[in-house]
Amino acid sequence: MGMAPALLEEISYDENGNMHGGTLMDYLVPTAMETPAWETGETVTPSPHHPIGAKGVGESATVGAPPAIVNAVVDAMWHLGVRHMEIPMTPSRVWQVLKEKGAALEE
Repeated sequence: MGMAPALLEEISYDENGNMHGGTLMDYLVPTAMETPAWETGETVTPSPHHPIGAKGVGESATVGAPPAIVNAVVDAMWHLGVRHMEIPMTPSRVWQVLKEKGAALEE
């Protein structure tokens, strides 16, 4: 859930306010094909504040993922002079930055 807004998900509109990605064919929602293989683990620490030890999970754990992913990509391109990128950092946007920075280095 944190990878999607950092790298893929974007809602864009035309000049009349019509959404470009009106279907799931136009709007990339990451699936197992777009995500890395995950290794999961388990830690059992029941909550002492609930009768059956349950805890809420929610989406708060995904708050730090987008900036962490963006920072990793920017860090990987730091040597090219990249200091900032807007999200989502779609593959085409990253490729465009690499082409621009590469051309500037050749000059």
